[in-house]
Amino acid sequence: MTFIVHASRGEDVTTTVRLSLVVAIAKGLTFVEEGWQVFIVGPDGVRYDPPEFEKLLSLSPVLQSRD
Repeated sequence: MTFIVHASRGEDVTTTVRLSLVVAIAKGLTFVEEGWQVFIVGPDGVRYDPPEFEKLLSLSPVLQSRD
């Protein structure tokens, strides 16, 4: 399963690919704490903003079944 973490702050933009949902969320939350604007795109192609990261965890079995 692939999760893409997109983060931007001012002119800086970064994209990282994570294979683990937990690691993607941890990376996203680290960016948020550092003042970045962040969202994660799940393997379902849906964009999840920081308030929805918990929702991603609850959808984890559904997302895994799509592999």
